[in-house]
Amino acid sequence: MKLTVLGGCGAWPAADQACSGYLVEQEGFSVLIDPGYATMPRLLALARAEEIDAVLVSHGHPDHCADLNPLLRARALGEARPPALPVYAPPGALDAVLRLDERMLADSFVLHDLAPSRELEIGPFRLNTWALPHHVPNAGLRLSGAGKTMAYTGDTGPAGTLVDLARDADLLLAEATYPEEVPEEDAPYLSTALQAGRTAAAAGVARLLLTHLWPGTPPEPALAAAAQSYSGDLAVASRGVTVRL
Repeated sequence: MKLTVLGGCGAWPAADQACSGYLVEQEGFSVLIDPGYATMPRLLALARAEEIDAVLVSHGHPDHCADLNPLLRARALGEARPPALPVYAPPGALDAVLRLDERMLADSFVLHDLAPSRELEIGPFRLNTWALPHHVPNAGLRLSGAGKTMAYTGDTGPAGTLVDLARDADLLLAEATYPEEVPEEDAPYLSTALQAGRTAAAAGVARLLLTHLWPGTPPEPALAAAAQSYSGDLAVASRGVTVRL
């Protein structure tokens, strides 16, 4: 299993960066997770639009799904005209982005609901989902294949089930918008690097990749906060970072 970070900014893309976007590949099968703002150009530097086999979206905020529109445009209007793209998301999460070019793109995708506690087979992967707290419905994702597992929190507030999501994973991709403290109004819905480190340690994960840092935030405070409780392989998700499991 190989993960390539297309972007890891929260909220909006900083200069020369992109919002959340992750390409996961195994056995020639390519899954795009969270095509957020500005991820499409980074994706096309690695693969053609028609080579994406499935898309997973954790939740409906545009910094996690806005570039689904240009991906579908490239598939619908390009010369290759591939089959309809399987897209998986919480119910209703993509209503807004899919209304863009609604008639033109209607045949370019097949939408599947991600229900909590559901298990799916997607190409060579087994997908399990968790409902995690955020401002909108958010699905934590656990992808397993060929004896390897990666877990992804999407955007989430504190939840005891995060440890179950990440249990013994080879990689935990964890939202860490702030280093050590979330503003009070967002505390139930977002996480810190400090919390991500604690989750990774409790779950026994082999690697921790912090993502969704606030735009312009330097990585050092987040890394230091996570390292207070997590002593394993630790990094920040930034453009071009690749993890092979």
